[in-house]
Amino acid sequence: MWVWALFAQVEEKGDPLRRPEMIIAIFALAAVLLLGAGVIYWVDKWRKRASTTATEGEEVGALTDYRDMYEHGEITEAEYAELRRRVAEKIKNPATATPGPTAPAQSGERATVNPPVPPTRPTEPPPPT
Repeated sequence: MWVWALFAQVEEKGDPLRRPEMIIAIFALAAVLLLGAGVIYWVDKWRKRASTTATEGEEVGALTDYRDMYEHGEITEAEYAELRRRVAEKIKNPATATPGPTAPAQSGERATVNPPVPPTRPTEPPPPT
């Protein structure tokens, strides 16, 4: 409301954007917006880092689960060795050990997480000519 009053009085008092109160208000608003953007960036970065990094306790728990699966015959010795290697790699270097969905596959690793879905109905042969 007060902004409209300032612009309504342009002819009486001069340009309202040249008044010190308006200049201070504009700079204060810009500073608050920049500070808010910085806080949002920092919180988002902190949240992503906290959600993607696993603790060593979680990795050790996963390793115990893999060991149990191997002992019960659910996975082969080669699969168990590969899983152990991956867990050890994650513990040693957590920043690069967790590839994203677009990361290239390592040797012996599947390129996609899930196999493609087969078509729901068979394709028809082309008509005879």
